[in-house]
Amino acid sequence: MVDALIHAREGTIVVPEISAPPYFYFYAPGLPTTIDDPAQLDRWEPWVRAYTAVGEMLQGITLQVSATDPNAFLVRSPAYVIAEIGRPSASTFQDQIAMVLSWAELRNERATEIMAQIDPQYAFWSSIVYLHPERNRRTFELINMVLQFCVYVEMRFKHALGCSRPVEYNAQVQPMITTPGHGSFPSGHATQAYAVAYVLKRLLSLHKTTPGFPQIVEQLDRQAARIATNRVVAGMHFPVDSMAGRMLGIALGEYFVGRCLGSTGTKSRTFNAGYADSNSRTDFNPFHADQALNANKFYSETIGGTVTQSLLMKELWDKAYYEVSTRFP
Repeated sequence: MVDALIHAREGTIVVPEISAPPYFYFYAPGLPTTIDDPAQLDRWEPWVRAYTAVGEMLQGITLQVSATDPNAFLVRSPAYVIAEIGRPSASTFQDQIAMVLSWAELRNERATEIMAQIDPQYAFWSSIVYLHPERNRRTFELINMVLQFCVYVEMRFKHALGCSRPVEYNAQVQPMITTPGHGSFPSGHATQAYAVAYVLKRLLSLHKTTPGFPQIVEQLDRQAARIATNRVVAGMHFPVDSMAGRMLGIALGEYFVGRCLGSTGTKSRTFNAGYADSNSRTDFNPFHADQALNANKFYSETIGGTVTQSLLMKELWDKAYYEVSTRFP
């Protein structure tokens, strides 16, 4: 192809185009009138928009050891602590090995799901709210941006907390797929699933009281929980990993929406490792009252702070919203 294009050019160009200086015509549009114009995003490839968005999302984000709990790590924005996660004791992970082994009984039943969910779970979300990769290109892009943002944050938590995988605690786990080469706690799949579920609810306006919407919300929540639990079934994670990942995902999803739309109603969320240690044989069940985010047991939450809208993120949100705005009127 390179040779073909070289020869084709030699046979088609006209030089000079004009007999007098400047000799050539110029076709490029004028430069943008403002620097950092969000409208320019339409000109770029999807991967460029994704990198640009993640860079924008990470502006002002700090990841650090908690000043009040040396056994905890947190992510904060300029205005408030988005999420703080305490690290459970080794005995909690040991106590949960029995649950991991019990969940392994479902591997044959869940195998196809587990394999399909190794990569981003677009098909599973689409099966509930009907998103199509051609009809909803910018929506898929937005979901991908949510996932990339989560990965940057969750990996920093995994490194900081340094928790081993189930198979490192007990060889009887024998995971059904290759165990990733990073920490177990918090669960990345749980983080991403709950962040995507949160963003989809807001993007599709499912927070409205329209009849039938609560059922769709419950389906999305159940899908997120199932994705998280499937990783326990596979032998990748402990239930407590899913507990912490769920909270982190919801917190990051809320912050993501806030950067797109602006927000003053955020929550600062904490995973209480001490309570988890005292209830170490409790399985992951996000629908139980004790595992409500505001129950002050496994989790606690306080009033957060203002999230400043990013015009760049608003542009990306608006493009996705245009595609789905009539999906659930």
